[in-house]
Amino acid sequence: MTTSLEHTAVARAGSERRAARPPLVETPLLAALRKAGTQHVWADTADVDELGALLDTGDGILREVDGNTANQPLVAKVVARYVGAGEPRTWARELEAARALPRPELVALVYAILCGRIGNDMAAAFGAGRPWETSLQLHMSLVSEPERARRIGRLQYRMAPSGLVKVPFAPDAPDCLLVARDLERAGIPVNLTSTFSARQAVVAALFANVARTNVFMGRLNQGFEAKLLGEHVDLEAQRALVRLRREDGVRTQLIVASLREWQSLVRVAGCDVFTAPCAVLRGFLEQDEIAPEQIESRLESSYEDALGVSDEVMARLGPARIARLWRVEPELVELLRELRSAHVPDGEALRRRFEAAGFGDLFHAPARAEREEIERDKLPRRDGTLLGRIALDTHLSLLANADFARAQREIDAQLERHLDGRA
Repeated sequence: MTTSLEHTAVARAGSERRAARPPLVETPLLAALRKAGTQHVWADTADVDELGALLDTGDGILREVDGNTANQPLVAKVVARYVGAGEPRTWARELEAARALPRPELVALVYAILCGRIGNDMAAAFGAGRPWETSLQLHMSLVSEPERARRIGRLQYRMAPSGLVKVPFAPDAPDCLLVARDLERAGIPVNLTSTFSARQAVVAALFANVARTNVFMGRLNQGFEAKLLGEHVDLEAQRALVRLRREDGVRTQLIVASLREWQSLVRVAGCDVFTAPCAVLRGFLEQDEIAPEQIESRLESSYEDALGVSDEVMARLGPARIARLWRVEPELVELLRELRSAHVPDGEALRRRFEAAGFGDLFHAPARAEREEIERDKLPRRDGTLLGRIALDTHLSLLANADFARAQREIDAQLERHLDGRA
């Protein structure tokens, strides 16, 4: 049953833009990616104007770019636009008129409306009569509040029905996997984000059967001073998901995320989905080194012998620990097949099942000193205590979420000032 609060939230998330119907213009380079097997190309941006500058050809908009992703650092770039128009204060007044809310819950709900408005603005501007997918991340406070995450996740999908609900994989909050699974079972497409390895992608697919999951390619390469480590992990994750789609009927698609350079599009062509900054997509479209006919599926390629991991990192971590980023143990697959039909009451019970099977290192609850280290940077610290002591993918997921949480605090502070009339 729809409450007055929910009705207000859904109504306020609607775009005030008129739905545009510009012609769709095919671009040979992006069309070649599609021919190689890639199904979607998205842009990493929450800014309609930034995306418009990329997509507008003068004769229409690019056909092959059919979605966008927005996490907290990207949303932070456009908050001032909505605050300047006075909209969040109006949303808050109407929400509070519908139901008295604690300030943290009110701010999280205002943030969800803001994300819904961003997604609907994108769909109105660039949908052009076709499906437009926008992946919108839940408020980071919900990582540790599974019931509220489910509730706001359902509401966020109603606010932006062309979108996916982005649920961060949180090694310190195993309930995140149950939230993702339950939203999917309720018919809400989920993008399980903050993921960095083939085995995390397999967990997302076999346990939660989410619509999308990711490998953050650029952070892998940057974090370990590598050249092709991220590309190799993405290809191994893609191959693992293809096998699971065939053998287990899962539907999860892989998003190649966190791209730093346009060449990566060519190196892993054929992966399900790319999401890239507008500058990277523009670089790909404007380059003249690779012709469309040179782009082909790389799904059978391997970069294991050309990872380019620095000698210092290799000596510190060792090849076996690095290889766990792309290797998926058969025992993990069997555990996940058992868990698909098992009753798992909460995240702690789930963690214990993984621990008993020998895969407890997918989760880690940082101690206070570890938390302080994680919050200092979004990449592993060479002088830190965590590098090599916990699983690399788990470490990177914790760092990614800390980065998103920093941006979330900045957004919340800006919204709070606006709601209090201080901005």
